[in-house]
Amino acid sequence: MKTPDAFAAYHAHLIETAYDCVDRLVVNCYYPLGQAGGGFRTFWRQWKGNDSGLSGQALRQAAGDLARRLKAHCQKQGILWIECGPDDLKYEIARAHRPKDPAFVGVFAVLVGRAPAPLWEVRRNAQGQITELRRTQQWPYVQHYYFQIIDPEWGHVVVRLCGYAPWGAQVIVNGHEWVERQARAQKVRVAKEGNCFIEGTNYRAVDRLASALSGPELGPQLAALCARWLYSACLCFALPLAEQQRLDFHYHYSIWQLEYSRNYLFHQAQVLEEVFQKLIDRTRGPLDIKILETIFGRRHRQPTKKRQRAGRRGYEVTKEVDASSWDVTVWRVRWGSVVLKVYDKAGRVLRVEVKVLNTAGLGCGKGLGKLGEQLECVQGMLERFLASLQAAHVAFLDAGQFERWAEPSQRGNRRLAGLDLNKARNRTVIAALSGLATRPEGFTTAEVAQAVRGRTGWDEAQYPTRRAAYDLAKVRGKGLVEQVPGRRRYECRPEQLRVLCGYVVLREQVIKPVLAGLAHQELPPPPPKLCAIDQHYLTLRAELQRTCHTLGLAA
Repeated sequence: MKTPDAFAAYHAHLIETAYDCVDRLVVNCYYPLGQAGGGFRTFWRQWKGNDSGLSGQALRQAAGDLARRLKAHCQKQGILWIECGPDDLKYEIARAHRPKDPAFVGVFAVLVGRAPAPLWEVRRNAQGQITELRRTQQWPYVQHYYFQIIDPEWGHVVVRLCGYAPWGAQVIVNGHEWVERQARAQKVRVAKEGNCFIEGTNYRAVDRLASALSGPELGPQLAALCARWLYSACLCFALPLAEQQRLDFHYHYSIWQLEYSRNYLFHQAQVLEEVFQKLIDRTRGPLDIKILETIFGRRHRQPTKKRQRAGRRGYEVTKEVDASSWDVTVWRVRWGSVVLKVYDKAGRVLRVEVKVLNTAGLGCGKGLGKLGEQLECVQGMLERFLASLQAAHVAFLDAGQFERWAEPSQRGNRRLAGLDLNKARNRTVIAALSGLATRPEGFTTAEVAQAVRGRTGWDEAQYPTRRAAYDLAKVRGKGLVEQVPGRRRYECRPEQLRVLCGYVVLREQVIKPVLAGLAHQELPPPPPKLCAIDQHYLTLRAELQRTCHTLGLAA
């Protein structure tokens, strides 16, 4: 594990070990000359000799030639050719057909499916001269070819190739596959189930290998992998090797998506289940997770095709099913292109993961040479996410906290009113801030205003941004929110979030349920199965009713 974290420290007696690892990486491969109209026209002239034949029909003809050559090659070499529907899970299909021979290297299957891609539109005048060459505004669905490859260093690699020139591609790899290959080559003991190392693994050695994968050599390794398969095994069916050399056709690479995870191995599966359920129950309310869906499954169930969409505010909690052999509970928050997830793997492993859907949002560049900076940024997100989770998981309120909140505060020359918790607006602001705390880059005043409006139903006239700025200043006066240095954004540090969540939990999960229970003097019959919190509420309600009766207090 890279650095100790609050979650691991709190559960140290329950966790056997932990390791960090890069997960899924998606590398975009593009031909620079084919990204602009003038460049693509130049490429076509170099390829065909002139651009007199450049047209939509010619592009479709080239795509058809690629399809015929590739299909004939697969039939000749005994490579699986599988045509997929729009809802088919291609990776699951490919995984079911992976070669049993551990020494196999090469392409073992080609999956064909339709996906959107930018195509070139050619417009000519009456004299047949090209007047415009531009990308289609709406990307049509065209044939893509998913080459399923076993690489000696990276294991299962997927190369996705567009059927239309200039044949944009993606190379998809998984860091766990690389670590497993390296471990077996070095005679390191590993046991892997799905995309997770399980009991029986030398975790110290695995963590060392995974750390090396996150180093500066990762970029060159990915570039070598792409070059190893793109030209000779994929692109050659559209542009033979001799033509590639004549045209000096070379892809450039950038990182499109990346995933980074921290994995905790618990001593017992039952303990993991208890810890994870408590984590979900305790953090769901304070962190404002509205949607919780449960999908019940069984071992070795068929792959589900159900798609999950982001909620109205851009985040959700859902329970999904890993189609391999076990049910997977996924705690998920989405902020723009960043997805933060917690889920159980293989029964005894709890995975905390940061998934970046578009690395442009990281602000450090997308090129392969920027991969080190991207990983450093994502690792920081993981640390902050874990700190926020633990703060919401174990909240804190000290004696006299609410009294101090009610007192006025001073920020520089500005005197600020206290936080009157009897006012619904102040309570809503506190709850909104705790819900924004997991945002990786912090939050703005406008986002605070939007969060408050989402909770209250107010429109922008009823709760404008300037009012949110005033409320935020009052909360800052109590030391509960900090400004991000050098930016007009704000954040809740773990110790601050712990206090905010403490208030939200106290009000929403203690005071309100207890008072609601006191209003009904006749207790309903208990359900046949009680969880721990339900039993606590029933006992508390009964005792409080007796206490109120003794004091002569009616609810």
